[in-house]
Amino acid sequence: MQAIATQARLHDAYGYDRVLIANAAVMPDNISTAGYVAAVTERLGVMLAHRPGFIAPTMAARLLATLDLLLKGRLAVHIITAASDIETQADGDYLTKAQRYDRSREYIAILRQIWAATAPVDHQGDWYRFTGGFAAVKATKPGIPVYFGGLSPEAIAVGAECADTFATLSDTVAGMAEVVGKVRAAAPAGRNPRFLMSIRVVLGETEDDAWASAEGIERRIRDLTPPPVAGAAKPVAVGFQRTATLAQAGDRLEKCFWNGINKLRGGQSNSGTLVGTPDQLVDALMDYYAAGVSGFIVRGYHGLRDVERVGREIIPALRAAAAAHDARGATAG
Repeated sequence: MQAIATQARLHDAYGYDRVLIANAAVMPDNISTAGYVAAVTERLGVMLAHRPGFIAPTMAARLLATLDLLLKGRLAVHIITAASDIETQADGDYLTKAQRYDRSREYIAILRQIWAATAPVDHQGDWYRFTGGFAAVKATKPGIPVYFGGLSPEAIAVGAECADTFATLSDTVAGMAEVVGKVRAAAPAGRNPRFLMSIRVVLGETEDDAWASAEGIERRIRDLTPPPVAGAAKPVAVGFQRTATLAQAGDRLEKCFWNGINKLRGGQSNSGTLVGTPDQLVDALMDYYAAGVSGFIVRGYHGLRDVERVGREIIPALRAAAAAHDARGATAG
């Protein structure tokens, strides 16, 4: 618990907007963790990963609204449909991937319906049926922000239709521009979701220092990584297939995108990395911003040290650069 509190307070102090609290079949309960984070922070938001199908959406709507009140309006929910049949079956869910995405669409619609309802509502859909669904507890805002991700055709269709923010794994600027274009093309009229990308960083006082640090990280991880198993299954998720393909494109791409850890792990990780000085990393992140990505999950390789350094040397400079970019756009418009 002390480690969670330390991490949360450090992110709170250094100006991070949100932290992602992940969810998977074997992980500790992230809803309980989010409640604890709420108790030890003042302004830090939570992006709570949540899988449909394991509790009723009416119950989830009340649970999430309650958590948002505890967080004083700082909650967002990241709907995780799951690309792996093996993992979902570990919790007793035997639907196909296509069925899970279809269920997620209906689940999100019910969450929003319950959050907005001023009187009990009935519902009969393909996946859920209830009579008199209602939440006496209400979120602090009309609706809790919904994140959604994935690169399969099903994921893009549901995300474009339902997400407030479309979230992706690490990618190059060119790759993210392609994702932004696909999602916007699939979005119904009037919908304009934001985009968020996860990215790792390696910082150095100089460019040479940063790359030397990256090489040291690669050596340490190589020593800890078991050799690939002959005939091992290829990634099932389209996003990880994309990562595997990207890893074969070269160690260094664009300005400072590094594939070293992606290559070591055969595309089975979300470890695309930007390497350089703080100024170089802000410049690289602004290329993504110009391509339509307005949010980043930024992670380093050195735990609390990187939390502090990103908060001190990246976040304020990136916010200033984004504000200047937006001001130039407003003037040009």
